Amino acid sequence: MKDIVKFDLKELEKLNTPFANYILGRSYDLEENGVTQDYKKALQYYMKNFDKYPLSQYSIGMSYLYGLGDELDVDEEKGDTILKYAFPRLLQMQTDELLDSNERLYATFVEAAYYNYGIGGVEQNLKRAREILERCSELGHIAAYYDLGYKYYKDGVGGTANLEKSELYLRIAKNAGLKRAIEKYREFGYSENSIDRD
Repeated sequence: MKDIVKFDLKELEKLNTPFANYILGRSYDLEENGVTQDYKKALQYYMKNFDKYPLSQYSIGMSYLYGLGDELDVDEEKGDTILKYAFPRLLQMQTDELLDSNERLYATFVEAAYYNYGIGGVEQNLKRAREILERCSELGHIAAYYDLGYKYYKDGVGGTANLEKSELYLRIAKNAGLKRAIEKYREFGYSENSIDRD
């Protein structure tokens, strides 16, 4: 397993690149990288490069599908239109050697979300989503560890259940500071001593 990919948000603010702004938006949206949820900041960062950047388009599309606190109301038609537009561009990002490996990794992770939810004109395929998430976890994507641990391995979604892997993957995400992983780990009653650490 590769080390978990982490970001220094102060450094990302200085960079002010489309990917940096996406990670900042995602961090405030989903309480990642040690920040408290702030939907207003999330929206500001997503919108900085929305017109040209597929990852930001994905996040805004999802925000229209599910809402973004008091910042964006649900508008499923608008969300679906944006997600359909972004999908082929997200696939292109994954093979663009000019992009940073973490940027390609996040584009790959987002592809899994399309298959997981069946959004943007993509038919739901939980087996395919699981396969993509497994690849992303091998490259250190913290949310891939979380998704596999809390859903795919726990409940056997897209394959067979594996409670040892569920506990391990949630523990990895929890130990890396992902708030929702900390909560699920506790909710599932997992114990730090339930399996060997290696």
